[in-house]
Amino acid sequence: MMFKYVVPKPSRRSPVINRAYYQRTEGIRILLDGWIEECESLGLEECAIVNIGCGLLEALRKAKQSSTKLKYVDIDYPTLIVERLYMMRTQDTLFNLFPEDPSKDDVGEFVSDTYSCLGIDLRKLDLLQKGLEQAGIFMGGSRRMPILVVSEVVLAYLEADESDAVIKFFAKYPEATFILHEQCIPEFDVNEEEQNLHPFASTMFKHFERTMTPLKALREHQSLGDHRDRFQGLGWTSCDILNMNLFTDLIVMPTEHEHQRICDLEPFDEYDELYWIGSYYFMAVATTEPEKDASVPTRSPDVLRHIGLRTLLQDPKTQSEMHVDQACYVHSNTSKTHATSLRIPSMDIKWTERSPFPGLDINRRGHTISILGDEAYIFGGFGTDPSDHKEEQKIFQARGQQTRLGSTLRLHLIDGSVETLPYNENDPAPRMHHSVVTTLDESAIYLYGGRDGPTKVHNDVWRFAPEDGWEPLWRSKTIQEGDSSEPKGLFKHTANMMTIAGREMMVVFGGRLESGAANDQVWAFDLEEGQWGHFQWRRSDQRRAFRGIFSHSSVVIKGEQGQDDSLVVIGGIRGSDEKVLNTVWKVTLGVSEEDNDDEAHCWVEVGEIEIKALSTGELLKPIFGHTSVSVEEDRIWVVGGVSSPGLLRWQESMIEVRPKAGTFQRLRPQSFKELVMVGHATAVDHKRSRIIGVGGGGTCFGFGTWWDSPSWTIQL
Repeated sequence: MMFKYVVPKPSRRSPVINRAYYQRTEGIRILLDGWIEECESLGLEECAIVNIGCGLLEALRKAKQSSTKLKYVDIDYPTLIVERLYMMRTQDTLFNLFPEDPSKDDVGEFVSDTYSCLGIDLRKLDLLQKGLEQAGIFMGGSRRMPILVVSEVVLAYLEADESDAVIKFFAKYPEATFILHEQCIPEFDVNEEEQNLHPFASTMFKHFERTMTPLKALREHQSLGDHRDRFQGLGWTSCDILNMNLFTDLIVMPTEHEHQRICDLEPFDEYDELYWIGSYYFMAVATTEPEKDASVPTRSPDVLRHIGLRTLLQDPKTQSEMHVDQACYVHSNTSKTHATSLRIPSMDIKWTERSPFPGLDINRRGHTISILGDEAYIFGGFGTDPSDHKEEQKIFQARGQQTRLGSTLRLHLIDGSVETLPYNENDPAPRMHHSVVTTLDESAIYLYGGRDGPTKVHNDVWRFAPEDGWEPLWRSKTIQEGDSSEPKGLFKHTANMMTIAGREMMVVFGGRLESGAANDQVWAFDLEEGQWGHFQWRRSDQRRAFRGIFSHSSVVIKGEQGQDDSLVVIGGIRGSDEKVLNTVWKVTLGVSEEDNDDEAHCWVEVGEIEIKALSTGELLKPIFGHTSVSVEEDRIWVVGGVSSPGLLRWQESMIEVRPKAGTFQRLRPQSFKELVMVGHATAVDHKRSRIIGVGGGGTCFGFGTWWDSPSWTIQL
């Protein structure tokens, strides 16, 4: 309700911006309310909240209802305070929040015993201290009280020494709590002394520099460890810092119900962007303590204890399940040996060739690539129209220039040439996040599903052969509620070609439905019959435990002697609570005849494979948005993706998984540092013993889009 006064003309924001701002504002609200409630539970007579950069008027309402007397102080640049006070005086609802009988009430300041609004340049600390004293907030003596300082992305715009001075200033208050919400730069390269930024960080820096609002403090204080050291070095006794992914999972959206409530508000599919944002923004809570010989001893409100976060972070089970490490959480007792000094065991691999297709400068993601003989075919995706040759810059592409694509590109694997095939109006409609598979004899490509728009999901099967082009094989009828004879249309699923009961089938696993819910059913398209078969869960408890995933990867692995092939499914996002998974599943499918039933019964069962690092025994990191290829028996290469709660470092951007051995090993590819490796497509070129990767990219919180334009190959 309060936002309408500061945003007079609402505009539609992208779902990912809405989510990120919800996590931010809800997180601050929880901490703010928790601190006030802790003051009340401690029986404190009087406390103060100092909000740097103006902010939550709702907190003033809370302050008026609190049993503890609360002083609430807004501080911002003088011209902004003038505008804020004018707005409050001219709106009845806001005017009614003003306390009666202020000691000072003019155009640029409002001071009372409970609420004050001060126009102060934070670089002038003498004026800051004077203004706080006018509002009744003192550093020492009998009149001091516990204070809470809230700063949301304000200090980042000051020079590093200027913002340090503000933090040091408030550390002089004996019972102070400081809540800071700002950006950080997660450690991306743990082995190099030189700074190597993730493309997301590069895009973010360039955006703020381009808008002439550079993030000055961030150049000096980057990682979570840097910010923790900053607070402690400036006089704060304790400091806990969590990135927003971890803070959201533990506090803002801790239950399946809360995730489902948020999912139901609007269509959402930008998970890669959301988790990147959550890796780059953090919530810090720092506190001071009174001197032991203080004449007026008090108790500092411990907001993290009050909201239960401290207990959660100390629980080994939470640390294991949430994959908590120094990339997403640091505190006062965390070793100051940052991750940059730790070497991740890995095996070096080299590019076979950068840009093996000189004519291919592909700005798209969510597309597919398939190989037939000496040719590869790229279809669909989201990006810039290939017929538009004017747009050549790599980043800061305007959203309006991007669209879902329906073009098919042919790559000649021998000479490296590229051509765009003529588009026929009877070809598949533009789409992204679809699947393609090649037949076992590598004569044709089968395409299924994908989406065009947030809620328009395709439910069709197409066949492509070089001599015939695209041919529609199956389109869904209107599916009645409860009908399980055919799928309901999927995207972000996987498809693999397998032989089941002597028949060649395209097996479709996981994915999302048009409603946004995760698919927990397994389907297979019979190439001979041209119809779908529904593979039912052999055990109902497995279906309940599985609960559907999407943005995973899957490959076919050969069975032992006398056993059928199976699928290995890696990572993904669980639909019920949007949890990023580190699991590796073995999916087995079969056909059998039930007792007293002449009809064949198609069944599926899933079992989890325990996978640990070959040298250290650690578990896989959670991952989604990656691709996987089978390079030989019991060797799967996993390429790219996004992790949570921490950022996927570039040395972790490619790993080798051995399902039968139960191990994985990191591969250390050269030159992946400048690629985001999300939304890309990969395929194995068996004739030339190499992996081909094309495309990919991601949007940096509306700051611009980074495209992985160069293609690449790696020798097997």
